[in-house]
Amino acid sequence: MMNSTARKLLNDFETLPPAMQQEVTHFVEYLKHKLTFPPTTSPHQEQEPNGAKVAQLMAKIAERGTAFREIDDPAAWQREIRKDRPLPGRE
Repeated sequence: MMNSTARKLLNDFETLPPAMQQEVTHFVEYLKHKLTFPPTTSPHQEQEPNGAKVAQLMAKIAERGTAFREIDDPAAWQREIRKDRPLPGRE
């Protein structure tokens, strides 16, 4: 016997066009997969701190001496880059 939630879902599902019914079916499959293979940790927990690696990469870039070579006046570049600009569609 179907409970009221299942009955409502079925009624709503039947009113959808075929393409949307397919989308609902895919979503249900996704949810079932998620139940079968729950994540063991969040993505943030899996990542190790990478500050040291970033520092090494920045040091390598600095050693090359080519980073930001085209910027003659860093202060002027910073002022220009920080200028407020109108957002598209919000003039």
